[in-house]
Amino acid sequence: MPVFAVTYVYGPDTETRMEHRPAHRRWQSEMNEAGTILASGPLDSDPQPGGLLLMRAGDRDEIERLLTGDPYASLGVIEETAIREWTPVFGPFSTD
Repeated sequence: MPVFAVTYVYGPDTETRMEHRPAHRRWQSEMNEAGTILASGPLDSDPQPGGLLLMRAGDRDEIERLLTGDPYASLGVIEETAIREWTPVFGPFSTD
């Protein structure tokens, strides 16, 4: 099953994002327990704060659908989302 690197760039509304971070993290935890999120975490805030999620799904459309379940998605605190299929060659996520 393909692995995708999803990056978020957060907008300037830090207060709303921090207020809802526990729900965002619960969603991530549930997705991790289901085997969909392989790893996730915040990115350095230079130049803007963001996050990285490594996700496994059948295709890009499934990733897009799954991301709508992230509480941050409905709050408008994500300024930009990029989804790229990633082929891990070494490490715990490689398929070889």
